[in-house]
Amino acid sequence: MSTASHDLPLLSRTPASWAEIAADQLPTFLADHGVCEQQAALTALNLVAHYPEDDELVNHMTALAAEEVLHLRRVLRLLHSRGLRLARRRPNAYVNGLRSMMQTHREPERKIDRLLVGALIEARSCERFTCLLDVLESRDAEVADLLRDLGPAEKRHWEMFYALARRASPERPLDRPWRVWLERERELMSGLGSGPTVHG
Repeated sequence: MSTASHDLPLLSRTPASWAEIAADQLPTFLADHGVCEQQAALTALNLVAHYPEDDELVNHMTALAAEEVLHLRRVLRLLHSRGLRLARRRPNAYVNGLRSMMQTHREPERKIDRLLVGALIEARSCERFTCLLDVLESRDAEVADLLRDLGPAEKRHWEMFYALARRASPERPLDRPWRVWLERERELMSGLGSGPTVHG
């Protein structure tokens, strides 16, 4: 089993049945994965646009956007080699569910929430990639190699988002709001795990 998902903060685990579903429908998973990489890059750049005065955040988010584009290009090469195409953007119930819970009317709470949501998405992606890797190692070496690289990257990303959120909240501990977010994420995930998409 891969070690990429060790020490994740998540309060629940993806059911093993999801990995089997995704493994049986890899074209759908890969096409959706490409969309997720697009969205990750756009989210990073959106944070830059909203907080241009925060030099540390700008440096981290521009580097993240560049990395996500490299991941996207790698997924595209894999898709094209199999005669597949990138999926169109579609509603992501998981991401939209998290974003609907954010405090959107004041700062720095809004900034902190956006960063914590980013941390959750990256942590869950790491967990999902690791779960699927365990199934694919003996079935599809090419996709397994991709996931073997992306799992640790997602782990780095969630840790970066969380560190930025802690820095944005110097006057109050982040433990309690982070716990609330983890519980919300667990509740949201309880209704997912039956589709072949990254967060399905």
